[in-house]
Amino acid sequence: MLLIYVPRLNARTHYAIEVCFSHVFKIDFKITTDLDEFEKSNSPCLWYAPEKVSDKPGIISDAMMWDKKLIIDSPGRTIIENTNVLFPTQSVLLPNFDLFAACFWHVTRMEEYNHFAISADTRFSSEKSIARKTGILQKPIVHVWTEMFLEVLKQLYPDLKYTKPAYKYVPTVDVDSAFMYKYQGFFINRIGFVKDVFRKDFKAVKKRFRVIMGKDADPWFCFDKIAELHEKYDLKPKYFFLVAKHSKLDRNVSPSRIRMKKLIAELVKKHTVGIHYSYRGNSKPKLWNKELRVLSKLTGQEIFSSRQHYLFVRFPSTYEQLINLGMKRDYSMVYPDMPGFRMGVTVPVPFFNLTTNKKTDFWLYPTMIMDNSFTKYQTMTHDEAIEISSGIINYTKQYGGTLITLWHNESLSEYGKWEGWNTVYESILKMATEE
Repeated sequence: MLLIYVPRLNARTHYAIEVCFSHVFKIDFKITTDLDEFEKSNSPCLWYAPEKVSDKPGIISDAMMWDKKLIIDSPGRTIIENTNVLFPTQSVLLPNFDLFAACFWHVTRMEEYNHFAISADTRFSSEKSIARKTGILQKPIVHVWTEMFLEVLKQLYPDLKYTKPAYKYVPTVDVDSAFMYKYQGFFINRIGFVKDVFRKDFKAVKKRFRVIMGKDADPWFCFDKIAELHEKYDLKPKYFFLVAKHSKLDRNVSPSRIRMKKLIAELVKKHTVGIHYSYRGNSKPKLWNKELRVLSKLTGQEIFSSRQHYLFVRFPSTYEQLINLGMKRDYSMVYPDMPGFRMGVTVPVPFFNLTTNKKTDFWLYPTMIMDNSFTKYQTMTHDEAIEISSGIINYTKQYGGTLITLWHNESLSEYGKWEGWNTVYESILKMATEE
């Protein structure tokens, strides 16, 4: 058991220790505020305090961890053992940075709290993040930092034991619209025809006409193909459905359509179904409650998992609203513009609300790889997409935890701009499931 001394208990420090030693790595630990008990103990130990309190291993903590109102946008940085670290400090017998402050800052997404996005175009992107600026976005950096400390402690206390979480892979599929042309309605398809003609995309004009007339299958309604692909690797993806009223940025087919009802009813028999909350609901939260009732009725189940449309998250208001709706899990934590570890971890962690300074029972499941990151934002080749995905997969396997990917049904259609991209996705499935 690892004995940890702190001068007083507080929510930030306790949460950071829990993340590092219960979720990122698993180690028996005890927190004490009794310095005499700490000094007399023969167990592996470390102290964490604003000033030096012992000659035993310890870290001089950053003021942020004791001030419940303090939010730091850009912490100090340095390099230790060829690794970029945050919150450099003095320590005794341990690496000279504040492990708990660095992990707390990264996992809580503190750098996003003072960023108020007014639209999808102003979301907090990877380009704004410290992780991308310092080249650590494609590493589960919280695991790297924690391992660095535990390896030093292991040298000091050879009997110290800790384990990493088990590795598993969870593919997820977002269904923004189950159909590209069919069931979109006369007005929308009429506009589509005009746009296709204006762009001189006569192939699209022909395809739209043939689908509407029932001569061709709709390209995006490829759920049999999706099922076949995942069954090949003994996988069951989670599905997130957008069931909002059609709007400018929520372009789903109405869930009142008989074919939509049938699709959801078929999928829920074998798969977990979550809700893809509408973008419009960010300005009208009551819509989310209505959407939740719609999907619950279609599935015949209570819905506890969510992902935000356009990955649009404001801290902490988005998650406060989801908690009020009864959500238990969210899968939105991935940057839209670049694959990587937005939270720095491979494991789900409870959401810590910096405004209330409290840990919640609402869990954030980090997603690492998304289809649109490769094409819409980075214009990567197939080989480049596979290469960056390989690194993320290997890191997740190395440190354990849950690899989560986000694909859309249209990106698995092999139609239009997604032609050939199923080879990339199948490469990811293969790499993720290999021993």
